[in-house]
Amino acid sequence: MKVRYDKNINILAFNFLHYRVYFVRRVLTEAKDRRLLEACKMSQKIKNPLAQALGLVFQGMRDKLGGISSSQIASTMGLAASHYRMIEAGSAILQPSRAIKIVQTFDTIEFVPLCQVMVSIQVLDSVKQSVADMRTSAEMLAEATPLLSGVLGKLDGLLDIVESSSPSEVGRAISSCGLKDELSIFLTTAPVIFTADQMDNFMSPTYQYPISGQLYSKIGNILQGVAPFYLDAVLQLIDNLKDVTPRVTAAELAKWESTRKKRISHIIGIVRQPEVMLDFSTFDYSYLWEENFQKILMIYRDQPQAGAAPIHQRICELLKKRFESERIRYERELETFDQVLAEKLQIESCKDRVSEIDEILQHSDIAMNNLWVYILSSGYVVPFIDNATVEASTVDVYGTSLGYDETCQKLISIRRLCSEIGFGL
Repeated sequence: MKVRYDKNINILAFNFLHYRVYFVRRVLTEAKDRRLLEACKMSQKIKNPLAQALGLVFQGMRDKLGGISSSQIASTMGLAASHYRMIEAGSAILQPSRAIKIVQTFDTIEFVPLCQVMVSIQVLDSVKQSVADMRTSAEMLAEATPLLSGVLGKLDGLLDIVESSSPSEVGRAISSCGLKDELSIFLTTAPVIFTADQMDNFMSPTYQYPISGQLYSKIGNILQGVAPFYLDAVLQLIDNLKDVTPRVTAAELAKWESTRKKRISHIIGIVRQPEVMLDFSTFDYSYLWEENFQKILMIYRDQPQAGAAPIHQRICELLKKRFESERIRYERELETFDQVLAEKLQIESCKDRVSEIDEILQHSDIAMNNLWVYILSSGYVVPFIDNATVEASTVDVYGTSLGYDETCQKLISIRRLCSEIGFGL
């Protein structure tokens, strides 16, 4: 009896343990299923409006082909009919590997623009659980591919409604806001391809040779083969532009800077107040992380605010705070932040060279406050000068880009000042 009793106890204990393990596993499985269901619901709730717009463009092109069925298009692309219908509805994502098949199916679509759109869709789809992250990613994509900025700009208003509207309502908004038409034009427009030399080959002084014969040799090359009929019109246009002074705001300068940041090798800033360099609401300094960029040199004339931390330290702290507040945009920069700032940011005080700086900051008999010299990888220089101060309001700020002759004169003085403080390219 004792043996039998012990055996029964063991059987009961085993059954209890087995049930307990089963119960725990079931609870964990149900919790996992709930999380997956919630994630699925969330991903279904927020649709990628760019993917939906591409589906509408495909649908419109299919209609123009004479009413070809979605099954026929799917067969041509090597897809299941149900999968292709989901693509037209914006519920499925096309992989870039299908790009060639798409171009062969819709012969008006250009290969390069299509690839840009498909990759952009994948980028937005990876963050579609958050509208804020989708908006940030769209802005970053527009910076990376300026030609696509017109399409991506149309997403801004749509991202306000994707959470609260049905797919059909979003589809109508895509058509009414012009995204569908803008995307169709982009996809069917052949891109203009320029080589790096062609992009850099504009007429500007260089840092090493501010006064040279390059301008005249380039003009001579341009004039060869041009019909006098056109030449007369071009010369008249250039002559008229001599009397037009370009007005450049801080926002316009920041936009110019962001579109050319991959081509900038050095920036030299000469300012009166060192605190003017702490404006990170407009400028983000992200060019520091570009492979071609080597150094930014900031030269200031006036003493910093009494008791304040060194300017280099304040720039690092404020810039890092800006990047951390938008971590998804600046994740790459934050990984090597301290190293890059230490290597590429140089701050110099020139309180003993006040007269030299005042001379450099003089523009058309007006004492300006800041001069920014952008040196491109080709050596060409583009300068901007403004009267901005820490206290000035936006409406009081005046900025412009210098003319050719004045740029040459400024470069001679800047090179002399830089050599005195031991800075050379």
